[in-house]
Amino acid sequence: MELHEIPSAFQSRLRLAVVAALMTGPKDFTTLTRLTEATPGNLGRQLELLEAENILSCSREMTGKRQRSTYQLTQAGRDIFLAYVEMLEKIAGGEA
Repeated sequence: MELHEIPSAFQSRLRLAVVAALMTGPKDFTTLTRLTEATPGNLGRQLELLEAENILSCSREMTGKRQRSTYQLTQAGRDIFLAYVEMLEKIAGGEA
């Protein structure tokens, strides 16, 4: 991956924070809101964009009368993120 090829998923601080948080495992919406300090509306929109780009997937379940959404990275999302991190390491090391 080259600098000019940064995926749109990582061109937003919030989307990048979500992907980084999901690298350690699935998280529910409430946890992602707390970790990113994003408003629910903004976070919801960014999650929709990441899901549309196949970076993450969402599973929904009913808990009582409420729906609980849990997000996790897809394999493609994990691979793209790791390639992005590798590119940043090359830049930081002066290889780019």
